[in-house]
Amino acid sequence: MPDDAPPVPASRRTSAVDTIGPVLRERIRRYRRRSGISQEELAVRSGLSARTIRYIESGRTLRPRPATIRLIAAGLGVDVAEVDPDGAAGPPPPVDWPVPAQLPADVAGFTGRTAHLATLDDLLHRRRAAVAALTGVPGVGKTALAVRFAHRVAARFPGGQLYADLRGSAAVPARPAEVLHDLLCALGVRADRIPPGTDARTGLYRSLLADRRLIVLLDDARDAAQVRPLLPTASGCLGLVTSRSALVGLVVSAVAVPVPVEPLPPRDARALLTARTGAARAAAEPRAVRDLADHCRGLPIALAVVATYAAARPDQPLSRLAAELRSGSALPALLRAYATEPSGTLAG
Repeated sequence: MPDDAPPVPASRRTSAVDTIGPVLRERIRRYRRRSGISQEELAVRSGLSARTIRYIESGRTLRPRPATIRLIAAGLGVDVAEVDPDGAAGPPPPVDWPVPAQLPADVAGFTGRTAHLATLDDLLHRRRAAVAALTGVPGVGKTALAVRFAHRVAARFPGGQLYADLRGSAAVPARPAEVLHDLLCALGVRADRIPPGTDARTGLYRSLLADRRLIVLLDDARDAAQVRPLLPTASGCLGLVTSRSALVGLVVSAVAVPVPVEPLPPRDARALLTARTGAARAAAEPRAVRDLADHCRGLPIALAVVATYAAARPDQPLSRLAAELRSGSALPALLRAYATEPSGTLAG
């Protein structure tokens, strides 16, 4: 962490004060007070010493180092330009940041969703950060769609891909501060340099994303409040959020573009079963394939479970499995037995 130069002697201050000093220190002081934090708290959030903050606000340090200004802005949770309107901080120095590659594996046998993928493609032409809210009922394939799209466009985001399971459907969802800790570590921040508190972590996180083209996939969000601190705001980033909730707060405020995910239409449902069970086997029993697809009601998780069950029993006719589904007892048991794969494979 940078240590700023010793205080400037009084005889040399006048000309310096007439440059960037007054505006910079006044803005830092104003944002700090607006946040309701002390100089000591800002020092902790920024990873600087309390003396550094005191010297800057009092004018004893007239020209803080560029890195110091950036750290203070991150500690305040604001963009550098908010405290440094004249650009004294300059561009961030070149840093050999790690390139995270955290996406789950792409889903085998992914089928359909052409219109949804086109909607997501359109997002990439936005000037500001592109954020999509993929919402729908459990098992409809939200995660699979998000993962497929992220893999498809990953080469356009050389900064890497971040992934976080927010556990929104669990009894205890992930806390934003905990998720930010993990994201910051993935971006190369040492754990002992991560500031406490959600606001400070969000500020540092967004500062690190400011000059990177990166994908952030936030899976299984509980609500908009959980997601907001985790969203990228830089124009070069793509945010993908999946949730059983409609995430109305993000959509109404135009932070995210809604991408409702519905069950697959019959044709795509049959195609998914065919891809998973084998073309020859499906072609030999087209009526059974139709029956299986109808009973799964277009839910990819149900289709994948049924196909997995059938693939494990290659000598059993598909019509027999379809008959078991018609009896009303097989599918719930299959879902309980097989739908335990991690997020990004069957679930979503």
